[in-house]
Amino acid sequence: MQKLHPLPSKKVERRVIRQLLEAVLFEGLMDYERTANQPEEPLLSFTVFGNQRTYCCEGRVAAFDRVRLKEDSICSVQSDGSRTSTSIEELAEDLVPDPEKRNKLIHELQQTIQLSEWNEKNLMPFFSRRTFSYEELESEVWEGHPYHPCFKARTGFSLEDHAAFGPEAGQSFALQWAAVRREHSRMAIPEGEKEFWEKELGPLMLGQLLTELHELEKTFEEYTFLPIHPWQVKHIKDELEQGDVVLLKSSGDSYRATQSVRTLWNIANPKKAHIKLSMNMVNTSSLRTLDTHAICAAPHISKWIADTVEADPFLKEEASLIVLKEYAGIAHQPIEEKTEAKLGAIWRESVRLHMEEDEEAVPFTALPLMERDGSLFINDWLVHYGIEHWLKRLIEVSVVPVWHLLAAHGIAVEAHAQNMILLHKNGWPTRVVLRDFHDSTEYHHDFLAEPSRIPDFGEIHKQFKKGGEDEFYWMTSIEALRELVMDTLFVFHLTELSFALEEQYGYSERKFWRLAGETLAGHMSCYPELIFRNYLLQHTAPMVYAESLLKRKVQKEEAGGFRHLVTNSLA
Repeated sequence: MQKLHPLPSKKVERRVIRQLLEAVLFEGLMDYERTANQPEEPLLSFTVFGNQRTYCCEGRVAAFDRVRLKEDSICSVQSDGSRTSTSIEELAEDLVPDPEKRNKLIHELQQTIQLSEWNEKNLMPFFSRRTFSYEELESEVWEGHPYHPCFKARTGFSLEDHAAFGPEAGQSFALQWAAVRREHSRMAIPEGEKEFWEKELGPLMLGQLLTELHELEKTFEEYTFLPIHPWQVKHIKDELEQGDVVLLKSSGDSYRATQSVRTLWNIANPKKAHIKLSMNMVNTSSLRTLDTHAICAAPHISKWIADTVEADPFLKEEASLIVLKEYAGIAHQPIEEKTEAKLGAIWRESVRLHMEEDEEAVPFTALPLMERDGSLFINDWLVHYGIEHWLKRLIEVSVVPVWHLLAAHGIAVEAHAQNMILLHKNGWPTRVVLRDFHDSTEYHHDFLAEPSRIPDFGEIHKQFKKGGEDEFYWMTSIEALRELVMDTLFVFHLTELSFALEEQYGYSERKFWRLAGETLAGHMSCYPELIFRNYLLQHTAPMVYAESLLKRKVQKEEAGGFRHLVTNSLA
């Protein structure tokens, strides 16, 4: 496979500045004016007013009001009218009044640049990734979040850590296994625990761990086992000093990181579970630890959604929707009031368990990407099947099942690109795979078709009994469900594909979203009993809310939360 030499490193900095300013404009974090360069042309000139400086740039407003800027047009306007290049520090100073928040943002942006530049200098990207396996693509999709400017923040990662544990480097590593005291642990293992460990580890590895326990004069009745990311070990000194966690020597299978960094796949047997581990690392918007109550709820939520799919003829038979169940979890929780687990793991099914022999899997993050041969990752499929024919099938396969789950059953899932996998046969979409439900599933009780199926969250973990409205999975409005699905599936996910198709093939975003709307309407027309429920979702309202991902980083939360209104391209 041919590899190309890296691009100049300044390109990374320009991309970070572009995405930062795009987010500023999209979320309305600075005042700005816009004027058309030419009548009837979509290209606009933006004048952006910071606290101390003025910026100029060119771009256009695309689907769902997403702002798309020309990287080489961004500049700072000086007091004498001259224009100079824009720096991250200048933008951050104009954007974030609070010094602590500002320094944190600058650090994450600089870390994003540093790790991205390391990739360019050391990894030599491939000419084309189209023939890669699903697991290889999880490493080779190195571009990162297309909207968030901190797309490779990975706070706490040194360059050595990045080379060892970053998905792009493709290195395999063993997990650090530990014995954790049962009285300070919470387990969500539906089957018998011994049977679980035998199945996951194999008799030989389980025997080694039990032997080590015995040699340490500890018993399986007092301790259970927990995998820890090797990077996380150096961040848990307090727990180790308390004696609740005892590091063991046996290592077991080797793993590699997926796009999310902390979710790992088994390189010896890709059909074995992916393991999601708690890490004290901030990437994009979030600290990547795992809440204990979410770990405990994971198997119950997976079963709820999987049972719902199984009982729905459309989802089970026509759509063949695949739900990757998070079937087990363990959290180390030394302090009772503490909900954030520095040590925790969730076991999730591998997509390989569900694939037919002639099916292939592709992360949705790959679909809008540009290969280094100058065309989209999906170019051959579009040429072979025709853009509109292929696109309609993609929407039928991926969008309709997610929306049906919401409209028919009242269950909203966070269907962003990293949470979805496309199955296909020679590029023709066949089925969609959904995953990652433990902290990103929502419902409104009165909108549930079968409320008796809801897990008893209060019995799962006492933290849920303390939960207020809109804090965990239960929402106070139907609108919140619509917001979650439209925000993740449309505003921050499929807009990347609609924009790429317009830029590369002239297939307009207006046509893309009209086709999406017509396909959804066509599906609903086949289910008259859902028409009123679908009407309640108001997904064709002129304006809808989108999450303000950057605002969450730079401002304190106000009434109404981190959200803003955008023009609805499905209206």
